[in-house]
Amino acid sequence: MNVRAARSEDARTAGEILDEATAFMAALGYHEWPVPFPQDELAMRIERGELYVAESDGEIAATFTLLWDDPTFWGERPPDAAYLHKVAIRRRFAGRGLGVALIDWADAHAAAAGRRFLRLDCQRDDPGIRAYYERLGFEHRGDVDHPRFAAALYERPVRT
Repeated sequence: MNVRAARSEDARTAGEILDEATAFMAALGYHEWPVPFPQDELAMRIERGELYVAESDGEIAATFTLLWDDPTFWGERPPDAAYLHKVAIRRRFAGRGLGVALIDWADAHAAAAGRRFLRLDCQRDDPGIRAYYERLGFEHRGDVDHPRFAAALYERPVRT
């Protein structure tokens, strides 16, 4: 797997991956992101260097956003963490360990930037995703009501 910063020509593919993940989650009864995912948001994230893609078998298999602060979900905090958002993997790549690899990459990226923690939020009412992150060593740090969904906040110390 190769992780790289997304380029402008990757925006459409990243949007398709997010839409596919949203449809998958909707089938399970959870609502993730707007469909179609707003291209203007993806363009902004690309311009800021916050949107990443992961390539596997020669194609973009996943996307995620990595931020250096997150006042929307976590409030004002010291600059001690990286914040992982919108992790989405194409269904045909599911079950290959890409999610773990993406989190490990984000962990190493956070450590290289001198950050002590990796933080994320997920659907508060989705026990499957919460258990997944807990198996990866994330600890529940609280809940927050976002206008789109109720979120559970998770954190773990960087490992590298």
